[in-house]
Amino acid sequence: MTDLDSAASHTVGPLSEHARLILAEATEADGTPPMSDQAVLAVAQGRRSLIETDDALGVIGEGELDLAVRPTARGRGLGRAMLVQLLDADTSSGELRAWAHGENPAANKLLSEAKFEPVRELLRLTLDPEALPNAISSARAMPPGFEVRGYDPNDPQQAVDWVRVNAAAFASHPEQGSVTVADFLTLTQEPWFSDEDLRLAYTNDPGQDSQLAGFTWVKTVRGSQEVETELYVLGVDPAFAGIGLGAALLGETLRQMASHSPNRITLYVDGDNTNAVELYLRAGFAVEQRSVQYLRG
Repeated sequence: MTDLDSAASHTVGPLSEHARLILAEATEADGTPPMSDQAVLAVAQGRRSLIETDDALGVIGEGELDLAVRPTARGRGLGRAMLVQLLDADTSSGELRAWAHGENPAANKLLSEAKFEPVRELLRLTLDPEALPNAISSARAMPPGFEVRGYDPNDPQQAVDWVRVNAAAFASHPEQGSVTVADFLTLTQEPWFSDEDLRLAYTNDPGQDSQLAGFTWVKTVRGSQEVETELYVLGVDPAFAGIGLGAALLGETLRQMASHSPNRITLYVDGDNTNAVELYLRAGFAVEQRSVQYLRG
């Protein structure tokens, strides 16, 4: 067994190739990433710390922890040892949250034994690519008075607009609503990012200043044999709620996904967000996987 106390390194900054390899191996084995994009981003920006060993990774900070173990090294106690390291490294005195991504009995057991309690469920939904044309044709049209634009990196106001609407749309969301302009610009540098995959719905009423009312963001990942399009995030300014803008932006999402000819289509949504879940189910999505967030007070 690896001696974590002697072999572990504590770092902040962009993840090493070794760390990214462990994440990739775990994602391939489990069918879901073991860490959120927010956790990886926070490490890169120095807001959370990464503990790295030969076969395990842990991230701690901002009231949250994440860990991953290389699939070929599981069953040797490395996950439990890493959790101990993370709890010892936690300098906060408040609540601490952790995810068990996907159907993961080992992680559920590990967190429960450490006195974490389940508090939130995240659903992964999928759409059969063959159903994409019908979903697009059935989608709601954009309400009058709006135009959709692709993201323009040469227009800094768009980044400010996006952060404002995102914060309003996800004011009660524990991670998404706190994204800053710096966070947003860092995400646009990710290998998967495409300007056209971020669609912005602006008002276009004559005689009035145009303002961002909502957006949809598609994450496209190309593998050797698979193209996956994920609805990364869709948000509507609450000032424009109730007019069908969210449903219309889902149609915009599906059309943008179709431009990539995907053979896998996914999205993630909170289980208690009943309006969004119902919208996606009506469009033809189905629940594929459930993840659980745990809390330790």
